[in-house]
This record gives sequence, structure tokens and C-alpha cells, in this order.
Amino acid sequence: MIVGEMFLSAFLQALFQTLMSAPFNNFFKRRELNENVLERLNTVLLTISAVLIDAEEKQITNPVVEKWVNELRDVVYHAEDALDDIATEALRLNIGAESSSSNRLRQLCGRMSLGDFLDGNSENLEIRLEKVTMRLERLASQRNVLGLKELTAMVPKQRLPTTSLVDESEVFGRTDDKDEIMRYLIPEDANDNGLTVVAIVGTGGVGKTTLSQLLYNDQRVQSHFGTRVWAHVSEEFDVFKITKKVYESVTSRPCEFTDLDVLQVKLKERLTGLPFLLVLDDLWNENFVDWDLLRQPFIHATQGSRILVTTRSQRVASNMCSVYAHKLQPLSDGDCWSLFVKTVFGNQDPCLDQEIGDLAERIVHKCRGLPLAVKTLGGVLRFEGKVIEWERVLSSRIWDLPADKSNLLQVLRVSYYYLPAHLKRCFAYCSIFPKGHAFEKDKVVLLWMAEGFLQQTRSNKTLEELGDEYFSELESRSLFQKTKTRYIMHDFINELSQFASGEFSSKFENGYKLQVSERTRYLSYLRDNYAEPMEFEALREVKFLRTFLPLSLTNSSRSCCLDTMVSEKLLSTLTRLRVLSLSHYKIARLPQDFFRNLSHVRFLDLSRTELEKLPKSLCYMYNLQILLLTYCSSLKELPTDICNLINMRYLDLIGTKLRQMPRRFGRLKSLQTLTTFFVSASDGARICELGELHELHGKLRLVELQRVVDVADAAGANLDSKKHLKEIDFVWRTGTNSLESNTNPHRTQNEAEVFEKLRPHKHIERVTIERYKGRRFPKWLNDSSFSRIVFIRLRECHYCSSLPSLGQLPGLKELYISGMAGLRRVGTEFYFSDPQLRDRDQQPFRSLETLRFDNLSDWEEWLDGRVTSGDLFPSLKKLYILRCPELTRIPAFLPSLISLHIHKCGLLDFQPEHNVYSYGNLQTLSIKSSCDSLSTFPLSHFTNLINLEFDQCTSLHSLQLSNEHLSDLNALRNLRINDCQNLQLLPELNFLSQNLQVTISNCRYLRQPMEQQPQYHQHPQFHLPRSNVSGSPRSHASSTNMNSMESPAIIEDCLHI
Repeated sequence: MIVGEMFLSAFLQALFQTLMSAPFNNFFKRRELNENVLERLNTVLLTISAVLIDAEEKQITNPVVEKWVNELRDVVYHAEDALDDIATEALRLNIGAESSSSNRLRQLCGRMSLGDFLDGNSENLEIRLEKVTMRLERLASQRNVLGLKELTAMVPKQRLPTTSLVDESEVFGRTDDKDEIMRYLIPEDANDNGLTVVAIVGTGGVGKTTLSQLLYNDQRVQSHFGTRVWAHVSEEFDVFKITKKVYESVTSRPCEFTDLDVLQVKLKERLTGLPFLLVLDDLWNENFVDWDLLRQPFIHATQGSRILVTTRSQRVASNMCSVYAHKLQPLSDGDCWSLFVKTVFGNQDPCLDQEIGDLAERIVHKCRGLPLAVKTLGGVLRFEGKVIEWERVLSSRIWDLPADKSNLLQVLRVSYYYLPAHLKRCFAYCSIFPKGHAFEKDKVVLLWMAEGFLQQTRSNKTLEELGDEYFSELESRSLFQKTKTRYIMHDFINELSQFASGEFSSKFENGYKLQVSERTRYLSYLRDNYAEPMEFEALREVKFLRTFLPLSLTNSSRSCCLDTMVSEKLLSTLTRLRVLSLSHYKIARLPQDFFRNLSHVRFLDLSRTELEKLPKSLCYMYNLQILLLTYCSSLKELPTDICNLINMRYLDLIGTKLRQMPRRFGRLKSLQTLTTFFVSASDGARICELGELHELHGKLRLVELQRVVDVADAAGANLDSKKHLKEIDFVWRTGTNSLESNTNPHRTQNEAEVFEKLRPHKHIERVTIERYKGRRFPKWLNDSSFSRIVFIRLRECHYCSSLPSLGQLPGLKELYISGMAGLRRVGTEFYFSDPQLRDRDQQPFRSLETLRFDNLSDWEEWLDGRVTSGDLFPSLKKLYILRCPELTRIPAFLPSLISLHIHKCGLLDFQPEHNVYSYGNLQTLSIKSSCDSLSTFPLSHFTNLINLEFDQCTSLHSLQLSNEHLSDLNALRNLRINDCQNLQLLPELNFLSQNLQVTISNCRYLRQPMEQQPQYHQHPQFHLPRSNVSGSPRSHASSTNMNSMESPAIIEDCLHI
């Protein structure tokens, strides 16, 4: 059975952990507090924990119990605040002692432990804990009056089981889904390996059961499977009960067996020789052992047998080893409208007046494609003619709907009910996001971290890894939905999180009146909602706020003006804040003491502000873990004492104008993410300070590397020990005022020696090198032990006359080379670090898929190397040769090449008519202002082309295609020719079809008469815009996308046609 955990248990668990930590425990042992407060605390917390399960269930229908639960949550918040005050003060004293410049003071203070500090502040702690204990004891004494019972597990209310029957007239928009799944239930391929599991995964109410009912009753399914069984599993995963149900369906008689082994043996015998379909509807159990036991009778099933599972959890689908998991998406608005009309009006004609019609459209849109929501709201409004009722439904939330007409909350709440306690807290926190707000995974994890939701109990994972795990679990349970790069919650899932968070979370959105109280802990609002500005005056009574989070629905970079009431009066009173964002506000300056009273803040977002300096008081925020300064484009320096923020884990400096890091930066040993490190010239941090930052993850950008003159400093950075870094940018800078001379040969030699010592760990995956001043690249860049490198970018390395030997990097997939003014020749050194390697069984660039050369002004020669076994570039799919005016030739044998772009390479001798190019898979070819020797292009040499483009090819005279090869170009879809002044002949284009789009512009000497091209006229949309002859055909052509032409044949400014 699935066992849910109480939301409040996560609160109490965190409180227990703090109270029972060694410093607090030792403190209580050393001092006898009044009436033994620790024992009382433990007793009362255990007493309350025993009835939490019953309380959390009863609060839904009993307002008195709900009030009791909220009071309990408030007390726990206050207890956390009291303990956090103590820990923060102790941390301040320790940092002060370490930072003191006075040796005597350091000797006097020493390193004060938390226990030592508690000894000196026991009276204050005793008073605060006494108050908390008394409130908890009062709440515990009320448990019997409220009828709260001690339960060991959350037992769900029984829900009506589903059946296999369905009214297909009430199903809309699932034909494509049904056909896709049918391919796996009844495959065309006769080769079948026995039992196959297919899963339908989606959020609650999206229609998984309905779709499985459609499949179950499909005529093809009934004919194909000799036996069909429907089993509604739901939350209670009882292997015996499910097996018994299947047995009874197969035998059509009651099961008399009471032993699971006997039952499974008998079921296995009955299924022998029968291709069967078993539907397990609404599966929740994520325990693989349970599933493994259940499937035993089916393992050796007859060929073609299938198990179809519906679930909200991707993990369930994975545990069941499904060959295909169909992620069921919400319905379109059109299909939702059809379902809504059917539900509200039945088979009657829906005569809607304008007002109700508009409300109906808005209600349907509110459902966001969720069929259950459509049917629920439609059922409430069934044959309802009063406008006020329609308006009430439109503005209602899921908990406002009448219980006798709506089961929407009950169905959705099951997803929340079975979350572990730590996930319930994280999910409820997400109620601060407005409906429709797209959020980033990493940002949410950082917010959870700042609020203390990530517990490392019995885990050696980092907080970031735990947060990623929590997020993935919520996503796998269909509570988060992924867009292209972000995530969203369905509107009703968003309301479910609001329901879970209750009065402790508030957000200002969509015109809803802001509802806050003294208990509100989490607040968000839309900063760019100018039509209905935030009512900040309402926040005066909110004294214990923990999250202050302005957001934007559009995720734009637009800046706003911060209300002076917030900056001057409100924020200074919110001393319990843990999350503070002032992002996107037009703030150029903050008072030096602005952050002095905000010592509990863990997450501070100042990104996209106009700050030039950070207030010194920021350095007193000793709990700070996350500091976001992204695109603070005026910020020029960090405070010198930022090194005191020893709890810092995430520092984002992208897009700032910093020139150096402050001294002692290496003290920030907790850093997990540092986006950029600016090497200092003299009075700041040297690169060797990175040596102490052992836990860096993700990407690191090293800037101002020309300032590293001491090889020992470079070695001291210990980059080769940072195994968690996945990406490093090495950046040198130049400028007219730079003191570093790059013309001195000793200087360039030193650059090479420095760079050699900056060898990263072998787990590195992506490397970028910009403006490197040495004459040779480091040897480690050629080392094949860097097997995980997939991406390399070399940019503006002017002093290097040859490329590094990258051919032996086995995992390299993308290589970008640009702006290397000294490069004249690419030879065998590019493929092999040692020419003798050509005699061995190796393939240079075995994994490379994308290769781009750009702006290589002096590059003349690219040798087409030879290997004794295999090919050069065996996997290369995309090749870009851009702005290489002196290059004369490119490799002729690229068997996997799909896309070739040649731009501004006038001397490149690309003549397929005279030379053999083995580009058999080429699909896209674009030649612009290049290949001056190209006069004739034989289309028959590239039979797989889909897109073909010529632009400003001055010598191109004709495109040739013999009659016998006409049928070879069926793949061609886009042909674009622009500004080819000498083009005169085109082939007979009888192959032109509706799928081919042709654009020819500014080819003034194209002489082929239109009457010889009847295929142009055959298309109904063909037109010849003579009026555009005097226009600007180049600008027209450049703005026309060859993949999105409205008409298939356009010829412009071709005077001789």
C-alpha cells in the first residue's frame, strides 16, 4: 500500500534535528533549564506527531481542526526562527573572530562554538523556547476535544473504481493518441518478444483512463486479444487482490484460492496459449519488488500479449520496464469546447447569448485542456441559465466548487496526498508562482534551499543534488510540466498547491485581492502588472515574512521602479526574510546599512538592477547562500569583506563590469557554483585562490588571464582537482591601456607555460578558449584521456599559427574555430598528435558532428588527410566554412555530411562538375558570395538535397539536370537563387511539385523564356511580380526565409525572362 506522509512532519523533523544536534544537546545537558524544557519539548512534539495524520485528513472538512493545524504550523515557524537567531549570532561571532586583524583579540575570542555561545545566552533562549513549549502544550491538550486519533499511516478514502465501459460520444480529441498507442498494442511487425508493457502517463484528470477505455473497447483490440482484463488498482497495490481479480476475469468464476503461490500458478496455466490484454488502471506503487512479484504469471505469456498501464508517475512506467510511455497532453481548446457543450447542454442545441457565450469561452480556457475539469465545471453549470452562476464558476477555485457536484479537488488531491513529507513542503511552496508562470528548475531548487526544505539526513548528496532529485520526483508525478526550457504547473495543480499552503502563502495576481495576515510567510507578486499595482501598504502587518519574490509572467528583461515604501520602510522590518528579490528594479544605489537587519536571508537576487556598488552591510548577511548579480551591467566591484560570507554556495556574476575579485576570495569554500572569476592585477585575488574552492560545479569562466604571470599561481588554482566542473571558459583580454605586452616573445612563452598549468580535470565536457596570447596550445588539449569533452571553441587566438591536435579526442562532437588571424594551414597535426598514429587503427574525429570555421582571413590550405583504417570525420553532419577568403579547397570525402554552408569564400574551388565529392547524404547546401570558379552546378550529383541556395555567386552560369536524372530530385523542397548576375540557364523543371518552393530574384541575365517552363504556370499560386523590378530585390531576398515561402514559385527582377 502507498503510505502518504504528513505535511507537518517535515516541519517537526527539521525542528527535531536542530534541537537534537550536538551543540544544542550538549547545551541542554550542561544547564538545567526551568522545568526541564528539553524533555517537555520532546514529549509534546511526540504527542502532537501521533495525531498529525488524523489532523491533516480532518482539516479538509473540519474548520476547527484546520485552525488547530495552522496554529501548530505557526508555532513551529516561531521555533525555527528562535533557533535560527541563536545559530546566526554564533556564526557572526566566529566570523568576527576569524576576520579580526588583532592577534590578541583572536586569542581572546578563539573560535567560539555554538555551545559556548548558548551558555552565554541561555536566558534569552530559555524564555523563547518556554513560550514555544507552552503554545505546543496548549495545542496538545486540545487533541482529545477535537477528536484527533493516533494513526500509524494515512489511509485514503475509497474512491469509486473505474470500469472498462465508456461513452465514446463524450470523448473528443484523442484519435491521434489512440492510433499512436495502438501501434504498440498491435504492432505491424510480427516479431514479438512475448509480454510487452505500454504506459499512459499524465497528470490527474487529463484523460488517461478514458483513453485506455477507448483502446480496450476498440474492435481491433477485441479481435486481436483472446482475453481482455480490466483491473482498477488505484492507491492500494495488493498483489493478491490484483492477481485474484485477473484470475476471476479470465475464468469468469469466483476465485477460491487463498494462497498467492497457488493462485499465480493457476493463473499462469490459464493464460498459456492465449494472447491477452491486461489493463492496470491508476497505478501508483513505485516499488519495483511489488511489481516484479505481480508480473510473475505473465512473464512467459503468449506472443503478442500486452499490459497497458495508466499512471501519473513516470517512475511507475520506468519500473514496469514499459517499451513505450505515452505522455498524454491536455486537449486543445476546440476539443475542450466540444466536451463542454456536450456536458452542459447534452444533445440540445446550445443557444448561448453573447454574455454567457463569452463566459463559457473563458471557463473552457480556464480548464487548460483538462477533460476532468471541463466535465466538472460543465456539470456544475448543466442547464444553468443565470449569468451570476456562470460568473461564480469562472472566478471559483477548486475548493470553492460544491462538493456534491465536483470531485475535482478529490481527484487532484490524491497526487498531493501520497507525496513524502519533504516533497509536500516543496510542492506547497510553489503556490507562490502565479498561474501561467514559467519557472526554471535551478531557480526553484535554490529557493527550496534558502527556505531550508532540503534535508541531508543520512545522505551524502549535496543540497543541490537533493533539490534536483526532489524536483525530478515532482515532475515524474506530473505535478510539473516541461516546456522548451522551463516548467509550468497546470492552473488546477497551481490551485492544489495553494490549497496545501493555506494562509501561509499569498500572491497578488489576476486582480484577486491580496489576502495576507500575520501568519503569511511567503509572498509573490507580478512586478510589471501596472494595471493593478501591488498594495504594499497591506504588508505592514506581515511581520514574519520569509519570502519576498517579485515575478514576471513574460520573463522579460524590462526594468521597473521600486515603490519607495518598500525600499525605505517595509524591507527593514522584515527581519525574518530568507528569500529576497529586487531583480529587474531600477535601483542605482542602496544605503550602506540596507541589509544590516536581514541576517537571515539565504537567497538574494539583485540581477538586472543598476547598482554600481553593493552596500557594505551585505557582508553581514552571514547566512547568505545564493547571490545573483546577473546582468548588473553597472556593477564594477564586489565588497572587500564578501569573503566573510562563508556559507555562500551560488554566486552569479554573468554580465557585470567587474575587473577583479577581492582578496581572500578563497575563503568561500562552500561555493558550488561560481559563474565567473576575474583574475586580479595587484590588489585583488590571484588565480591561486581558486585552489581552495574544491566543490565547484557546472561552468566556470576565467577572465583576465593575461594577468597571470606566475606559473606557480596557475598551478595553485588546482583546476585538475575540480572533478565536478563540466565547462570552463579561458578568456584573455586586451586593450589599448593594457600594461601587458603581447609582442614580447618571452611574454608569449610565459602565456603558454601558464596555460599548461591550467589543465582541468579529465571529467571536463566543454572548453572555450578566447584571445589566448600564447603561440602554441597546451599539450593537455590533445590528450585523449579527456574522453568526456564534447565541445571546444577556439576564438581569436591570433598568435597561434597551427591548430591543436584535436582529432584524437574520442567524444568531441562540436568544434568551432574563429578569428585566428595567424592560421594559414590545417594539416595532419590537426588529426594526429604524432604523424605515426596514421599507421594505427584510429579514426580522427570519430564523434565530431558539427565543425565551423569562421573569419579566418589568412587560411589558405586544408589538407585532406589519409588514414589506414576508417575515414576522417566519419560522423560529421554539419560543416560551416564562413569568411575564409583565401581557402582553396575542402575535404572531398565526407560520407555523413548533411548540411554544408560556404559563405564569403571567394577562392574556394568547389566544382562538383569536375571534382568528385562524396557527399551522398547532403540535404542542405548554401553557397553565398563564394566559389568564384563555380560556373556550372550539376544537380544530379546531389540527389538527396532538400534545401539548395545560391546567393551572389558571380560566375554561376547554369544549373544542369539531364532528363534521365529528373526523378532523382524528388527530395528537393526549397530552391533559392539570388543575385547571380551571370545565371542564364535553368534545367527543365518538370519535376516541380506542390512541395517545392522556388525563389529566383535579381538574376538579370536568366534568358530561359517562361513559355518553356509551363510547370510554373500550372501552380494556382504562381505569380510574376513585374512591379517589383525597380524595387530592391536583394533586400527582399535576404528577408525571405527559404523554408517559409507562401507561394511555391516566385521570380523577381529577372528582366530577360
